[in-house]
Amino acid sequence: MMNLSEGVNGSGHNRSVCESEINQLVRDLDFEKNDIAKQLQCLESRRKKRKFEVDFWLEELQDIKESVRHMNNLNDTHHVSELIQKMKRHKEEKPLTLSTEYVGWRLDENIKKVLKLLDDDKVFVIGIYGMGGVGKTLLATLVENEVKRKTTFKDVFWVTVSDITNISKLQNDIAKRIGVKLDEDDERIRAYHLSSALEKKEKSVLILDDVWRYIDLEKVGIIPKVNGIKVIVTSRLEHLCHQMDCWSYAIIQMFPFSFLPVFQDDDEVDQDLELFKLKLGHDGTPKTLPHEIEKIARCIVERFHGLPLAISVMARTMKGIDDIHQWKHALNQLKKFEMGPEVEEEVFKVLKRSYVNLMDKDLQNCFLSCALLSIDRFDEDGGMIDKQELIMKLVDNGQINKNICLEEIFDEGNTILNKLVSHSLIRSGYFWVYTHPLVRSMACYTMKESQRNVIVELNEKFTKIPLSFGCATDLEFVHIRNCVIEEISEDLSPNCRKLSTLIINKVSINHVPESFFKYMNSLSILDLSFNESLVSLPNSITNLRSLVSLIVKECDSLKHVPPLGELQALSRLVISETSIEEAPQGLEKLNNLKWLDLSRNERLDLELGSFSSYLTKLQYLDLRKTRAVIKVEDVQRMKILECFGGAIDCNQFMQNNLDMSFGLTKTYHLILGNVCGKSKCRSFINLTPGSENRCIEFQDCDLFCRILPKDHTLLRICSLCKNNRNPWDSIQQINQSINQSMFNQNFYSFK
Repeated sequence: MMNLSEGVNGSGHNRSVCESEINQLVRDLDFEKNDIAKQLQCLESRRKKRKFEVDFWLEELQDIKESVRHMNNLNDTHHVSELIQKMKRHKEEKPLTLSTEYVGWRLDENIKKVLKLLDDDKVFVIGIYGMGGVGKTLLATLVENEVKRKTTFKDVFWVTVSDITNISKLQNDIAKRIGVKLDEDDERIRAYHLSSALEKKEKSVLILDDVWRYIDLEKVGIIPKVNGIKVIVTSRLEHLCHQMDCWSYAIIQMFPFSFLPVFQDDDEVDQDLELFKLKLGHDGTPKTLPHEIEKIARCIVERFHGLPLAISVMARTMKGIDDIHQWKHALNQLKKFEMGPEVEEEVFKVLKRSYVNLMDKDLQNCFLSCALLSIDRFDEDGGMIDKQELIMKLVDNGQINKNICLEEIFDEGNTILNKLVSHSLIRSGYFWVYTHPLVRSMACYTMKESQRNVIVELNEKFTKIPLSFGCATDLEFVHIRNCVIEEISEDLSPNCRKLSTLIINKVSINHVPESFFKYMNSLSILDLSFNESLVSLPNSITNLRSLVSLIVKECDSLKHVPPLGELQALSRLVISETSIEEAPQGLEKLNNLKWLDLSRNERLDLELGSFSSYLTKLQYLDLRKTRAVIKVEDVQRMKILECFGGAIDCNQFMQNNLDMSFGLTKTYHLILGNVCGKSKCRSFINLTPGSENRCIEFQDCDLFCRILPKDHTLLRICSLCKNNRNPWDSIQQINQSINQSMFNQNFYSFK
């Protein structure tokens, strides 16, 4: 211990308190230093190498101790406070994994989280979950090692659960670990004896690894609050951790090194390569690769997107190989999605178990669709798979009942996605869904095993449509995105009579040949979005009589869409953010249309009244940021419309007693102003069914004397009238409209 009184001047109570705290921190840091020294001695005896972070921590500790030694005045409260905080922070930042064989900064962070939870008197069960192969068992093992080194807990018992489904087998395994024999057949008596034995063990930690089913701990004989035992559960299932009575803050989710590539930095890329080279080497010493081979190795590693299991297996297959030709060949195979037998056996089968565990066949098929539809990363321009779009494609595909209201559809869709998230098969945000590329590859592998043919090509340097597309008569699904395809051959007529879904996004084509859809009689979903150079759609689309969904978004150059009246099966039509000037002919003939989105087509002229009376099944209508002429009665005529967005000219509202209720419409963005066929929508309110966003937006209005819908939740005033001599008159008119509406719980936004 360091005697500060020799080097520090100061007096009084504050000096004594500070001196005591600093001395205690010095003792604590010296203890941690000695602990590290013992571990390093053990590492060296096993010929393992230390991480550079260890030396960095020890050097910084020496600097801190020097600062303490040379501190002259404890009355300098600011300086003393900074030093104390620095010492506390340094103690918390002590590295726990000292060997180079453990990769990733999140590993230490997660170990510290678990250890902190073990010290929490309110926490009895800790959950660790994440996708297969992410390192849950490794984390639990390192926590076990740390607990054994410390004296807080007397014992640590490890039981691998996996396929254990009956209580008796689990009881026997736990009894064997703690050294107790259970001879009785009655589960309750066995539970009593097991509980008594655990109680005698006093403070202990029980690790239940690889849990797939809910375990009633009390029926087994584990009563944490009574036995003084803490339980750590590792699983792929988030909901299981909650069922096992984990507090939300006591559940730790584990991610691959680069779980969301848009946020991936150089350190995370290096972690991937660091693990790969470590597994290529021997005894914890990374393999040193020649420059050219290391460049190839980096490309190989990138294909596995940070999943430790896949990186480790691939490294093992390349161990001892120094021929650059073999490295190039391995990379070429990966580009063709040919992972090799070892990867397929040890990675895909591990990942597939999460799919099998879904049990329900319909849910399994929904997962396969989600995996194939979602993109593998956030695009450079911020693009991502939209949750609303994904749910609607499940509807288009017949996996969600389309004959119910949109709110119920989205309740069911979000429930499906939440289940897949809970099984660690996908990740989801408020608006987006992300599937790990290896999980999607596993989905393709699963469909291949079932003799179902699909093509998924994302972010590849293809300049032409894949040859397998043109001749695969059994092809069911095609998703091509962000590839360097500049044209489709004029004579290409893929013989794909079973093809049900075709998605071609973010390529450089300017048109699609007339012959392209000739043999696609079963096509039900066609998505040609995000093709900026696409000028026209072929007239042959009109022959796709099975088409249920036609999606064309963000095709800025698109000017021609053929008549669609013959597409009697069409239930969803999205043509958004294009250069079309008139609505596709034949809209009034689409008797089964339920979803119509023509928004953001700023040159589009149309009169809603010319076809609205025919679209009796329409549930969703978005005409914002167009030149559409809309009357209130046109909207009111659609009796089952649930979501509406569009602009209505304020000149229509001259009567104070106009009824503006919209029946079943629960979500709307109504823009009122001197529209004259032009909607100047400032920002788009979310029209997701079930969100119940109800926004009224005033723009450049001369008259505000009207009754507003009573159920609106947001009133947005973007600009007052330009012609009104006294703007205060407009505000008074607005206030009158608000009072007449007699609404509560509303939000106002003035701009």
